[in-house]
Amino acid sequence: MKLIHTSDWHVGRTLYGEDLSAAHRQFFSFLTQLVRDEHVQAVMVSGDIFDRAIPSLESLEIVSQALTELTALTAVILTPGNHDSAERLGFLSPYVRGNLHLRTSIADISSPVEISTPSETLRIWGLPYLNPDMVRTSLYDGLFSANNPESRANIEDGDAPMQLPRSHEAVVAAAMRRVGKAQHRLRPVDRTMVMAHAFAVGGTASDSERDITVGTVQSVPLRVFESYGKPDSELSSDLSAPDYLALGHLHVPQKLHTQHSVGRYSGSPITFSFSECHTPKSVVLLETRDPNLDPQLIPTPVYRPVGRIKDSFANLISNPKYEEYTQYWLEITVTDPQRPNFMVSKLKQRFPKALAILHEVTSISWENQRQALRTNRCRPQALAKDFFRQARQGKELNEEENRLIEQVYEQVRGES
Repeated sequence: MKLIHTSDWHVGRTLYGEDLSAAHRQFFSFLTQLVRDEHVQAVMVSGDIFDRAIPSLESLEIVSQALTELTALTAVILTPGNHDSAERLGFLSPYVRGNLHLRTSIADISSPVEISTPSETLRIWGLPYLNPDMVRTSLYDGLFSANNPESRANIEDGDAPMQLPRSHEAVVAAAMRRVGKAQHRLRPVDRTMVMAHAFAVGGTASDSERDITVGTVQSVPLRVFESYGKPDSELSSDLSAPDYLALGHLHVPQKLHTQHSVGRYSGSPITFSFSECHTPKSVVLLETRDPNLDPQLIPTPVYRPVGRIKDSFANLISNPKYEEYTQYWLEITVTDPQRPNFMVSKLKQRFPKALAILHEVTSISWENQRQALRTNRCRPQALAKDFFRQARQGKELNEEENRLIEQVYEQVRGES
């Protein structure tokens, strides 16, 4: 059978204020056609369906329409991410029935989705995004009680609830132990997959993910997924690692450095920051008859190219090599020592879709700044002159400017 792994749709997001709803509609049209053309049996969506916990009416309409069309063709398994409200995702159930499988709560962790064809059966476990501060009590299973200082404190205080350590690793490991226990009770199947929304150790982030650091620990070792949350000494020989890990959260598509499972971040299907402008966007297509379960990346459509350019003002305005960028969403950095007159308006004339225009100021070393402070700490007027000299990229003040600073200093000194 064939499956698609995608994540981080972030419906409702903007790029520097630019509305991306048309880009999302284009992506969902592409995804629906891909499911139809490839005869896909299931679509796994690993979190961050929406960009915020309370999505706009337009965002709700876009997702509802997309899921209606997709579930008319195939099964869709959907888990919430850190941007979503797991509870509010339940609004989808009344509108789309049958082929939509929501895994939004702790209770859902032990309830897999099984997809079958005449030749094979696939079992998919869906983990919602687990905020340690919200679930470390409800997921507590006693494994950490001997080593965790927080757990020992709770044991001594009979009224305090038992809790897992305050980290993503602890809560994801506890969730995976639930998966492992449930897997033991079920009949064997041909393939097992796990969906999760987390920052796995070794993953490469971009500028557009929200920081999920809790308790100074934001990442989860991949062995937590492969070992079903158990230490190596407690691994059971009759419980093999999941065949595939379908992760979400990181927006750059990337292979995971696993030992036993095949796993990937699908990445976001749309570019959400300029740091991703050189990263091709895609969804993952899996074919289970492939013994190596080698993921195939299917490029997603580009609604409008996103790019970064950096050069002198004169080159940006006149060099023909920048002509191709005139219809890009752009971040432009101007490298002139002095800020050019009418910089923004003139660049906007040539690059009407530019979203960010920056003037790069050469930084002065901290050592030089400290030396200036030591030299001038008792001479305020000299310190003021140093400041203006540095702000103007080392250009010396002229005689009239120096005289004006001296006059202002004497005036302030006389008034104090």
